[in-house]
Amino acid sequence: MMKRNPGQLPPEAIGKRVRVRLAHGGFGKSDPNPMSPPGWPADGRFGARWSRTGSPFDIAEYEVIS
Repeated sequence: MMKRNPGQLPPEAIGKRVRVRLAHGGFGKSDPNPMSPPGWPADGRFGARWSRTGSPFDIAEYEVIS
């Protein structure tokens, strides 16, 4: 079940991977490399940006997947 983006890294997503729905309604694409794990890293060097800026690419909803 997807949850609304709180505007900052959700505590339950720390160190995990997430599936996201963007503000424009589409789903964020994962790394196309078939060896990469599914979803996006929630934090870290290549982690998701949780701040809400009004961009259509802001995360609107998320789901922790691993």
